[in-house]
Order: sequence, then structure tokens, then C-alpha cells
Amino acid sequence: MEKERYIKGFQLFILIVLIVSLFMNIMMFSNMKNVEEDIRILTDNQRMLSNNVNNQSDIIRQELDDFIKEQSWISPITMETDKKQVEENGSTDATFSWQLKDFHQDAEVMFHYKYGGTDEFTEIPANEESEGMFQVHVPVEMGLKPEWQVSVSESSGNSNSSSQVEVSEQAMESVKEDPENQINYFVSVSHDGQVKQSAQQSEHLDYLAPRSYGSLFSNVNFNNDDVRVHFYYYNVSNQENIVEKVTLLKYQEDSLLEEEQFTLRDEETKNRPYDLEPFEQYDNMRLVTEVEYTDGTVYEKQVYPNEVK
Repeated sequence: MEKERYIKGFQLFILIVLIVSLFMNIMMFSNMKNVEEDIRILTDNQRMLSNNVNNQSDIIRQELDDFIKEQSWISPITMETDKKQVEENGSTDATFSWQLKDFHQDAEVMFHYKYGGTDEFTEIPANEESEGMFQVHVPVEMGLKPEWQVSVSESSGNSNSSSQVEVSEQAMESVKEDPENQINYFVSVSHDGQVKQSAQQSEHLDYLAPRSYGSLFSNVNFNNDDVRVHFYYYNVSNQENIVEKVTLLKYQEDSLLEEEQFTLRDEETKNRPYDLEPFEQYDNMRLVTEVEYTDGTVYEKQVYPNEVK
């Protein structure tokens, strides 16, 4: 009898413990859901706050840019050229235009520019086309010569076709623009003994160059001690006057050691590729590529070291 009471009491105790445990689990689960909801709300609020900050930053930046433009005494200087005129005559007038704010009629407005390899700026008086609007015309001559890009690349081991393409792409990225076709310019305004100058700007005019002699691309590739020189000719305008012969002049400093003629790999492709057999690098090496056209015109360019001339 005593034993049965003990068993019933123990069973009741276990039942109470299970009920309490179930209640605690329910409470804990409910609290976890509340915590998850709080975290979600906090994350949403943080995202909204971040978006608001970004929007405010954009608004402030835009207002600051507008304020700077309003306070600037000169508008951006724009340049216009006539590419068709360049192709017909090899020269054109580059037209530069800008606007001055708070302009005094007795002020002296000058346009300063230097073109090509010159170090000194030329200054010319600006013409006032309308109130505060100024303009100048600068003659630009583009020599009738091929557009010639040069690059130097490096590879190691035996290159397969895919790595050769990669080297070629890297080489194209390292091409230098010709400083002979660069124009630098700025505007100055003098009034009551005070002079203001705009920021100096520059433009590359290579895109205006006539394509009478096509486009040329030279690549010098180093593979350990071997040197391989590639040459490509692009007859972009389907001219009848085309490249007839390509020669590599090998110099040691200023002494000519050897002349070697390139071999045309494929005559049918538009970008006519020329190659040479690889040769061993030597001390004080200087490489010059010479190109002869069917009309007898000859052009030379140093391709190593890669120095724009």
C-alpha cells in the first residue's frame, strides 16, 4: 500500500516536471520569436538609415557641385573640330568656346595654348561672340602619316595561343598616345591689375589624323633572352597605297648592326600580320621598324626602347 502511494506520488511529480518544462519551452520559443522579430526590425531600420544617409550624401554632393558651378567665374571650355576638313586638307580650325561670369567690358581675355612638342604657350585674344560668351579658332595641322602604336610585352616559357592573345591585350593597354597630337590650353582674364587663370586642360587629337596611310601596330615581346617582333598593318580606308615592305633595323646604340625584312604571314586578312624569326637580346639594343608604301613613301619608328617620337 505504501509502495503504491510512493509510485503514484513519483508519477505525479514527473507529470508536474513535464508540464513545467513544456511551459518553459513554450515561453522560450515565444521569446526567441520575439528576439528574431526584434532583430529583423533592427536590420530594416539600419538599412533604412543607411539609405537615408546615402540619399542625403548624394543631395549634399549635388548641391555642392551646383554651388561650385555657380561660384565659378568661367564655364568649362569646349572644343569642336571638323574631321572631314582634316581628311581633305590635313588641317582644320579647332574652335574653343566658353562663358565668363561677372565679366567687365574693359577686361582683357586671352586664350593660351601649346600644340605638339612645343614648351611655350601661344596667346591670342578671345572674341566675344555675345554677352559673356567667348570663342577662338586655333589652326591644327595633322601630318599625313600613319597612326603608329608601339608596345613592349613580356612572357615566359612556351606560350600557347590563349596566352599570346592575353599578351596582345596587355600590349594594347600599354600603348602611348603621341604627344605631337596633344593640345594644352587655358584662359586668362586681366582687369584692374589682377589676373585670373582657368585650370589647364588638354586634348589628344589622334582621332583626327587622316587615315591615308592606315594604322600600324608594333609589338616587341621578350621571352627570357629571346626577342620576337610583331607588326600589323590595318588598311582602315581600303586605300590603294598600302604597305609594301617592312624592315627591322637593329642598332647597338647608334651603330647599325643588321637589317632584317619582315615576312607577311597572311595577305588576305584586313590586319596584315608581319613576323620575324626570334633573335637573342643583346646589350644596348635599339630597334627601329621601317615601313615602305607602294607610292615610295618611307616611315621609321623606334619600337625599342618604347619612346614616342
